[in-house]
Formats: sequence, C-alpha cells, structure tokens
Amino acid sequence: MSKVRAATTADPARWLRRSEVGWWDLVRYGPPGFDVYMRIAFADDADQDGEEPAVRTALATLAGHTTTPQSGYAAIWEGWTSRGPIPEAPRVAIPHRRMLLFTGPVSELRDAPALAWYGSAQDQLAAPHLVWPEDQAWCMACEVDEEIEFTVGCSVEAARALARALPGAVREVRYGEDVPLYRD
Repeated sequence: MSKVRAATTADPARWLRRSEVGWWDLVRYGPPGFDVYMRIAFADDADQDGEEPAVRTALATLAGHTTTPQSGYAAIWEGWTSRGPIPEAPRVAIPHRRMLLFTGPVSELRDAPALAWYGSAQDQLAAPHLVWPEDQAWCMACEVDEEIEFTVGCSVEAARALARALPGAVREVRYGEDVPLYRD
C-alpha cells in the first residue's frame, strides 16, 4: 500500500515562493539558492506509459542526500490529466501552474501523480512536477511541457552522485538559463 497522501496544509511549499523568482523559472528549476543546478536528460528508452527511468534513478540517488528520506513532498500540477476528478489536497499557488501538495517517503514520490489521481501507479505514470525532502536539501523540477530534460537544484556532493548514477545524462547549468523545451 502506498504511503503517498495529501499533505495536511500547503505550508511545506511556502519555501518555493520565498524569493521573487518568476513562475517559469520556478517550475523549470525549482527555487533559487542551491549550490548547483543540474539538467538531466530524459532517458531515450522511456516507455509509452510515461515511465521515465532517469526520474526514478535521480530520486533514488537524491534519497541518499537528505536527512529526511522518509518525509518528502511532491507538488503536482492539477491539470496534468483530464481523466478523473482532481484529488483533494492543499493548493500551492504558483501562477499558471496551480499545484496540489502530497507527501510521503522520497522513494515513493516518483509515482505521486498516478497514486494521487488513480490510487495505483500501474500503467498510469507521470513525473511529479516539483519534489523535495522535508529538510529542503534539494529540489527536483519536472515542468509539464519539458520533453528533453528536468532540473535538480542540490549540493555539489549530490550533483556528483547524480552524474555517477546517470553517466552522460547530467550537465551543470546556471539557474534560469534559457534551455530548449522540445525535441524539435
């Protein structure tokens, strides 16, 4: 049984908006202030059902770079699917990307969208849009329109671990750097 559930309040997401960063940078890079920002290529072998092995590998790696691996958060854009009713969860007010906040162990947050909407991740995979551990040691951002890469803001040590776990798929960028969204 999944341990992912609706958060009790939106308070754990307040840190995302504590600076005057624009919504577009926030949803593509997470909040500013990390030591390093890494762009990670989506795997070429991602399947049609939405399983993205690079996202799963990144979260598994990042779970080792937090003091709170059993307590994390996933903010999911409420419009990621038009199938089924929107689940009850606290709203995170991000312009143009109003999100719902869920909590659970970092190891299970990869499947948070499907678990929240359908109660199962089987055949219903979608990447969570913003994920972070309770201690805010890092933040992973998977903007809903991205086709090429996603971003992790983290420590230098966590960045090195990501590069080892995903060889050839990780590159360092500046926060807010203009990078392409689509494969075409």
